[in-house]
Amino acid sequence: MAADATAGGSNLKQRVLSAVVFVPGVLLLVEVGEWTLYALVVVVVGRCAWEFYRILEQAGYRPLILPGSILAMGVCTHFRRLEQGQLTNDALVLQLMAVVLILLAWTLRHGGVERFAANAFLTLGGVLFFGLLGSAPLLLVQAAGPGAEGRHLVAVLFICIWLADSAAYFSGRQWGETKLAPMISPNKTRVGLVGGIVGSLVPMGLISLLPSFSPLALMGLLLIAGIGGQIGDLVESAIKRDVGVKDAPALIPGHGGLLDRFDSYFFAFPLAYLYVDMLAIFEK
Repeated sequence: MAADATAGGSNLKQRVLSAVVFVPGVLLLVEVGEWTLYALVVVVVGRCAWEFYRILEQAGYRPLILPGSILAMGVCTHFRRLEQGQLTNDALVLQLMAVVLILLAWTLRHGGVERFAANAFLTLGGVLFFGLLGSAPLLLVQAAGPGAEGRHLVAVLFICIWLADSAAYFSGRQWGETKLAPMISPNKTRVGLVGGIVGSLVPMGLISLLPSFSPLALMGLLLIAGIGGQIGDLVESAIKRDVGVKDAPALIPGHGGLLDRFDSYFFAFPLAYLYVDMLAIFEK
């Protein structure tokens, strides 16, 4: 028991020390400029797609790890060029068609007919999941219009999902008894969910950075991002449990792989983009 407590304390200390470096680094990349934000998004998407494919590989599948990761990053590049007015929406249709055809043909050559459908469509699913959903911060900047508010919006959302994750972890650890989804993630509790929702609202104090948002609109955005982030965490846990793999390939001390750190990102940011887009429609 003492050894478990020591191990838990050591892991927590490692998580805190990693976060001290990790959090300011991410926020700096977001705020410096659109190119650094784009670089951050591409790295996150590429690495997370790679970790996803490695998880599948450990489970006995044969996804196209390198091509799938590159194509996921290519989807991000498309949205970057779309944001700059260098491409039209029709180009996205052409790109997605090309991606499907390339992956189907490449998988046939790479793995033959053994588990062909699973390998092909899991690779394709990774490209769409990580490339499409992972590009949401770039679309948010575009939706926010010219100026720095778009980057501030992305930074506030990162802070939101990090605080939601931390609040869920500590409140669930301290007071949580009733499990939230025991078949998916035994450590998550209903108290943790509520704590995460409360934590997600803390960035309301940064409303001065987002003059386009009313207090009510920002509250709705933070709630959606905070809840979405926790759903994203459960989705990653469900994927790993389904294929019988415990952890993503490690990268960050105390945090596991980048996918373990950014699982919330792939739900929170797309939901935030949909919310902002709907706000713009109703405001017209």
